[in-house]
Amino acid sequence: APRTMPQREPSHAHILTQRVDIDDPTSSIAPPIYPSTTYARDNAHALPTVGPGGATLCYARPDNPTLRLPERMLAELEGGDDAALFASGMAAVTCVLNAVVRKGEIVLCPRRGYFAVRARIREWCEAHGAEVVHYDPEEYIELPEEDVTTRGEGGRDRDVPVEKAPPLELPLSMFHKMFEAGRTMAPVALVWIESPANPTWDAMNITAVSTLAKGFGVRCVCVDSTVMTPICSKPLSLGADIVMHSATKYLNGHGDVLAGALVTKRKDEVWAKILHERKLGGAVLGSFDAYLLTRGMRTLELRVRHQSESALWLAKELSKAIVEKKVKLPSSDGAIVLYPGLEPTPEFPRPDYVFHKINCPYGYYGGMLSVVFLVDRRQGQAKVKKPRLAKECAHFAANCRNWTCATSLGGFESLIEHRYSVEFSGPEYRNTPDDKQERRLVPHVPVGLLRLSVGLEKKEDLLRGFLQSLAEFKLPE
Repeated sequence: APRTMPQREPSHAHILTQRVDIDDPTSSIAPPIYPSTTYARDNAHALPTVGPGGATLCYARPDNPTLRLPERMLAELEGGDDAALFASGMAAVTCVLNAVVRKGEIVLCPRRGYFAVRARIREWCEAHGAEVVHYDPEEYIELPEEDVTTRGEGGRDRDVPVEKAPPLELPLSMFHKMFEAGRTMAPVALVWIESPANPTWDAMNITAVSTLAKGFGVRCVCVDSTVMTPICSKPLSLGADIVMHSATKYLNGHGDVLAGALVTKRKDEVWAKILHERKLGGAVLGSFDAYLLTRGMRTLELRVRHQSESALWLAKELSKAIVEKKVKLPSSDGAIVLYPGLEPTPEFPRPDYVFHKINCPYGYYGGMLSVVFLVDRRQGQAKVKKPRLAKECAHFAANCRNWTCATSLGGFESLIEHRYSVEFSGPEYRNTPDDKQERRLVPHVPVGLLRLSVGLEKKEDLLRGFLQSLAEFKLPE
């Protein structure tokens, strides 16, 4: 891939450190918390107003001034018109589905990505008469040039010409076919993108996908940008309609808040439905959690930059250690490092690297990487070695020095996890009476994958702990 200089980084400090812009008679530096669930009317029976826009306050579920500060901060960081906070990232995902997708329509979902989101989309579509179609982020095609028209309600074409679709290299082979089929069959309502995809970190060409989707009248392109954060990537500027965050992770960054967020590019009909769904669905964030989230976001830029730099350094050092045969478990036949910022090599060409560069123009690629221990299938022992390798990886993760074995990411502490053990043990992977031959969801992660969330510790300590633990590894009998 051609080498390009990173774009000049935008200044986030003034956004993250700004004072609250609501009516606060005390002019407090730390924003106030409003725990009240209701607000008193005046003698004329009028509701109180707050903030520069004079928003009325009636009841805390839709109207909570404590939430407006982190929502405005996040909207400005992402370059969006508005943002909404939720009780969790999964609540935000569900709200998008409820607001965007209708019976008989199609949701395009990545085959690899956060397993809970994939499970939720599948279950929601089954319950609401919609169809989920999975695409593979690793497949590449060259699309032909052709004229497209925007599609109206019910899948009928409207005579509204749009720009000629340029030849686009897209990381999903059936994308164009699905949109074309939507003209006469079930229309595609929602395209869900997770880039990079957790935990294999495959990249999507968000710009190309969004351009094609708009040409075919897809209602919404939503990007899960939890791993990147707006410090590394801004999907709205790349063409996405909505950005989703599990604010539990990097946005809060301290492991003490469960929260989700949506940011919209424009206040349109879809966004109005999302706000209405949140109001009636009730999955709103509480005042104290919103306060903690605001406090965590104050240091977002400092944390993510440090974590990104440490993760890239670790990825390079671990790659060197692999060449030196220092990264090995008893049942493994080699290893590779997966990290968005690692440049391609002849041994590992990484065709999606150019998309990482496009999506992350500021030169930061996040604090997540994976080490994958491999089994050579050509030796004919894969069926025997894989179960043992899974046990070795789980035991290594639980005993790795200077890393904490726990489920989450984006916090100040460095975490390690064997995702295969976590995902394969879930109830969604157990056989059901009507599905005895195959599991409903196949784990999308390799058996030997260890997911690393790099925290704020010294990177040298993290590397030393990982390599020492490998050198001393022994699986208990």
